[in-house]
Amino acid sequence: MTDTTLATNGLTRRQFFARMRKLGFSKAGLQMTRVGITYEKPATLTHGRISVTVPKGHIQTFHILGNVPFSGIYREDRPGGRPVHWGNRVNPADLGLNNMLEVCLGLCDGTIATNKER
Repeated sequence: MTDTTLATNGLTRRQFFARMRKLGFSKAGLQMTRVGITYEKPATLTHGRISVTVPKGHIQTFHILGNVPFSGIYREDRPGGRPVHWGNRVNPADLGLNNMLEVCLGLCDGTIATNKER
């Protein structure tokens, strides 16, 4: 899927990384993988350092690493799709969102709470 295709279905990768920078994240000096882009936010009084890795070329999954309640691997759970047996399965439509990038932003800015945070 290209960025132009995603524009009609929600947030593009470019828009996502711009919003991550607004939340205080910056591109990590040490990338976690060659097939993904990692952004990190330095430690504050309320949380430790947070790293967010999004694979290159698709938006169906992301990984949040850090000492925060929403840390983990998140996968899109599409109705009728292949069953996923690992990670946290999320259907963005159930949250009123268009894609997983919007889910990631919601977790990072605190507008979406996980079961661990409730």
